[in-house]
Amino acid sequence: MINFPTETQDKLAASPVPVLQGLHDLTPDELLLSQEHYESEVRSYPRRLPVAIAKANGVLVEDSRGQIYLDCLAGAGTLVLGYNHPEINQALIEQLHAGIPYQTLDITTPAKDAFIRELMAFLPQDFAENAKVQFCGPSGADAVEAAIKLAKQTTGRNTIAAFHGAYHGMTNGTMALMGNLGTKARRQGLMADVHFLPFPYDLRCPYGLHGEQGARQGLRYIERMLADDESGVQKPAAIIVEPVQGEGGVIPAPAFWLKELRRITQEHGILLIFDEIQCGIGKTGSHFAFEDSGITPDILCLSKAVGGGLPMSLLVFNKEIDTWRPGEHTGTFRGNQLAMVSGAKAMEIIRRDNLANQAAVTGEYLRRGLEKIAEKTTCIAEVRGKGLMLGVEICDPEGSKNKFGEPQSASELTVAIQRAALERGLIIEKGGRDGSVLRFLPPIIITFEQIDFALKALEEAIDSLVEPKPVSLPMDSIQQSWREHFIHVGKQGADGFESAMNQSTLALKKLFESTDSPYSGLDPMVLQSQIRRAQLGENPQSLSDVIEETTDLIGKNSIIVQHPHCIAHLHTPPMLPAVAAEAFITALNQSMDSWDQASAATFVEQEVTDWLCKRFGFDEQSDGVFTSGGTQSNLMGLLMARDHIIKQTSGHDVQKDGLPEYADKLRVICSKNSHFTMQKSASLLGLGENAVVCVDTYTDGTISIESAEEAVESLKAEGLIPFVITGTAGTTDNGSIDDLDDVADLAEKHGLWMHVDAAYGGALILSRHHARLEGIERADSVTVDFHKMFFQPISCGAVLLKDKAHFGYIRHHADYLNREEDVLPNLVDKSIATTRRFDALKVWMTLQNVGPQALGSMVDHLLNQTQQVADLVNQRPDFELLAVPCLSTVLFRFTGSNKGMDLDSLNKQIRLDALVQGRAVVGETVVDSNVALKFTLLNPCLSLNDFEQLLNELETLGGEIAKQSL
Repeated sequence: MINFPTETQDKLAASPVPVLQGLHDLTPDELLLSQEHYESEVRSYPRRLPVAIAKANGVLVEDSRGQIYLDCLAGAGTLVLGYNHPEINQALIEQLHAGIPYQTLDITTPAKDAFIRELMAFLPQDFAENAKVQFCGPSGADAVEAAIKLAKQTTGRNTIAAFHGAYHGMTNGTMALMGNLGTKARRQGLMADVHFLPFPYDLRCPYGLHGEQGARQGLRYIERMLADDESGVQKPAAIIVEPVQGEGGVIPAPAFWLKELRRITQEHGILLIFDEIQCGIGKTGSHFAFEDSGITPDILCLSKAVGGGLPMSLLVFNKEIDTWRPGEHTGTFRGNQLAMVSGAKAMEIIRRDNLANQAAVTGEYLRRGLEKIAEKTTCIAEVRGKGLMLGVEICDPEGSKNKFGEPQSASELTVAIQRAALERGLIIEKGGRDGSVLRFLPPIIITFEQIDFALKALEEAIDSLVEPKPVSLPMDSIQQSWREHFIHVGKQGADGFESAMNQSTLALKKLFESTDSPYSGLDPMVLQSQIRRAQLGENPQSLSDVIEETTDLIGKNSIIVQHPHCIAHLHTPPMLPAVAAEAFITALNQSMDSWDQASAATFVEQEVTDWLCKRFGFDEQSDGVFTSGGTQSNLMGLLMARDHIIKQTSGHDVQKDGLPEYADKLRVICSKNSHFTMQKSASLLGLGENAVVCVDTYTDGTISIESAEEAVESLKAEGLIPFVITGTAGTTDNGSIDDLDDVADLAEKHGLWMHVDAAYGGALILSRHHARLEGIERADSVTVDFHKMFFQPISCGAVLLKDKAHFGYIRHHADYLNREEDVLPNLVDKSIATTRRFDALKVWMTLQNVGPQALGSMVDHLLNQTQQVADLVNQRPDFELLAVPCLSTVLFRFTGSNKGMDLDSLNKQIRLDALVQGRAVVGETVVDSNVALKFTLLNPCLSLNDFEQLLNELETLGGEIAKQSL
């Protein structure tokens, strides 16, 4: 481990990032002056990065002055695990102590064998199965030279095709493949017969196109050239390509483009060479950048990080093209034993700690941070890359264009930003066209905090050189500018509304069309950090930009309830008429407290609640009011039950006088499976959670009437006052429905208020299973939740009373709002909330569009399908069904084939991994002391095939987790 001086240790202990005391001093010190005196003019990095490195550890570098830098260059990608990784250091020490030579030509050793085995495990399995390894000289250029020779001798052809922007090394052969004309301007006699092809470069597309269209045009050009007997280009022995161009400006090749290139080369008998010398070994979010394309090359060139920080290069190629004769390509230092040890250890650590995936996560965090900076400045033309290999292309901040209509590059500004960043403790490289791309290639162990430092340093560097984007008002006066944020009446008063709704609709349409998983899979901590980095309110943007940002940041990282694999909670995909209603609700912005704030809305809500009361079997004395959902409805039911019993017992008016002395004797009766809002409501009502007496249930999960009656008798014998009994029509976990007639009989016998929590199962009243709710018409109050099996958007519920006079317990008249003499209805008279949304419109529009019969049929379908899904689970040997479904939930667990596993921990991990990886959103609960997974079926559009696929996904995931735990 590196030994920093005490003061440096103190700095690093206080912060994992450089601690700045003003700008770093970049004037040449003695070491830099000595280098300038003795070293050739060929030196390059010290000219742009005048730093004499004294010590380094992880991602941090200390110079000879004691100044500390965050290094996002890392030896041009060589130091994939940063400087002086302790495990690599220890492996090297052990190798040195073992007495094995530093290098052994190509004579084998245990270290070499271990390296090869680790490399084969690191490669994609389908590539490794048919691969041979060739050790080359210590530089990547030698690996490319070997690949060229192998391709030519295998095919018998001499032509090689490379790409615009390519970089493959600085030897005679590799420079011939280089795109940069300036570097090879004075070179004569470079390797002949090299032809250059267009590389997909969105910002500077040679066809003047953008995105996929430009890339496909390039493929067409290549394929057309190879098929044209007048093209003048002989069929090449090989096409060599970097899956992510590094020196060319950090330009990633699209996966489909690489896939098509593989097809073209195979059809024409051309070898495909991937140069992953810079982009390989975990940097791009996979072990190798080409993996996302799902193909394999004929030859893979590796160097830099494959040696774990020490010199090494090699080829991996299909054994069918192993046409070498002994000694046809050699190199004295191809047996570098220390590099084999450090390389094997580096790959082992990356595999063991899943660091390639970490690079994908932290790389996405860095990319989004760079994009946020780009939004604030005029000098960034594009942010691009893959994983932790990212580039920022700098352009003229004045917005000038070149003759092709592209942003004008700004090489001098790029150099200035690089130096200004260095002054602020950040080391970054540059490259690309005209040297106008700032390049990030940090070690893949970089942390979010260190990335935050890098982003801050870059932003400050840019701000020191470039004026930020001006914030201009579109109208002359501040007051006039406010108008654009509102809907107005009159001609063109709603143009902004139309534009905002259209853009939002198109954005959501595109989001839903492109969604292929229930969650993006973005690491939760990264998502939190990205939302935090949005800098809420600090830099107001146009509404168009805000909608776009919301789509990318919020929409794409939301739980997509419409996806077939999102099936965890009582959380339904909303119906279209209700979604349309939301637009009316928000734009009209009616407040449901007084008629003069909600004219038509008042009558609509009353009409819907009247309809509901009739459906549930109540007479004209009944009434209801909309609530935010089951929690508020249950609270209101118990509130009125409490005030009613107190009024009956002692004539006491709770509303005016508060709770009587005997209030601590009041008790609520419910089953052990009742919703937790029984306890929550009792607490809010001043009775305390202990006032709720939970009685036993039958084996089917419904309330035991015998236990309930015994509890009532026992409470009365103790001098306590049971005043309400709650029946549940659909318990949260298993959907059990109490025998409501039995509950009503018990309530009637003992003079109890009967409340029914029908938040989950209330929709059965519309279905052919309505008889399961028999007895609900005898209840004093009923909770209904429309955002469950009525398929409404959250939030939307109601509480119904058999006797509307009981709303008097919460009625209060205010002179400014609902005067006692008012003739027109004010719905605040019936609600514990003052301002309420016009949620009844969602139910109104749904009933007008879909109708109650169709809604009931959907509920019937869900109940039938639930039984079928339970049967699917029951038929799979790796799953165990834990309960017979009562409504639309399926409770089960993964058991697997290894009976020695901790099934509770395993199933917890399955749910969590499925969620954070974006594979599925399933529920978790406990059944008979066993951790259970839960499907909640609330999407009538799903097929059994959807559930087959979901079970396959969970089975695969469970197997993976079980295997890792062995």
